Amino acid sequence: MIKIIAMDLDGTLFSPDHKTVAEENKKALRAAHKAGIKLAVATGRTYSTIGDICEQVPEIDYIIFSNGAGVYDRKSGRIVYHNVMPFELCDKLLPLAVTKCRLAELYIGGRAYALKKPGGELDKEVLPPVFRPMLGKEIGIVEDYHFDDGVEKAIFFFGDDGECREAADKIKECGEVFVTSSIPCSFEFTKAGVDKGEALLALCKIIGASADEAMAFGDAGNDIPMLRAAGYGIAMDNADDETKASAKYITASNAESGVALAINKYAFC
Repeated sequence: MIKIIAMDLDGTLFSPDHKTVAEENKKALRAAHKAGIKLAVATGRTYSTIGDICEQVPEIDYIIFSNGAGVYDRKSGRIVYHNVMPFELCDKLLPLAVTKCRLAELYIGGRAYALKKPGGELDKEVLPPVFRPMLGKEIGIVEDYHFDDGVEKAIFFFGDDGECREAADKIKECGEVFVTSSIPCSFEFTKAGVDKGEALLALCKIIGASADEAMAFGDAGNDIPMLRAAGYGIAMDNADDETKASAKYITASNAESGVALAINKYAFC
């Protein structure tokens, strides 16, 4: 019996507009929750940029945010799991990417902060359209990064895929962080050992479930650890080849309510 379902947002639970949840998915999630299955979203977004997902799906119990750096329990209103990198480590690696990227963000304390380079404007066009209106609102704007708190995630957006891969490879060489990608021409990193899979396993312990009793959905590279960790790791049909190869099952695309189809097929067995 499945005890928890964890779902990525963009490209998975959200429709292709990156904003709305299809009615078929809502119906399947309500049925799963009514059957006693816990629901979690597992996103690369930080807590302040997840939008109105909990209004669309009020049954959601947990939010795995910032690529697994934290887990928020909606019932208690507390962060029940937090695994961040020291700011000193992030600060050491920032110059390897910031000099050539078109926009950089740090996720700290559940908020996103975009770096405005001296003498320059923020390049909104490099962001996916859904995030552009968030700049200056849900995404704060800073001239430089000097924080005392630990960093959940750093993400960098490039105009050129070659420059993106070059910067990502340099950061991978340090061996102190987990580097992945969820958006073309961008990469992100968290503390080594921090990913959606580890967060899901931590959440399973909290609710008294085994990994075999977990179902997870995803479509991109940052979802791979979670798909491998879950007993039912399910890739969307719109996922990239590497993500599909890492999953145990494939469902329909996010445009075809693939989450609902797999829940109805596997969750109630």
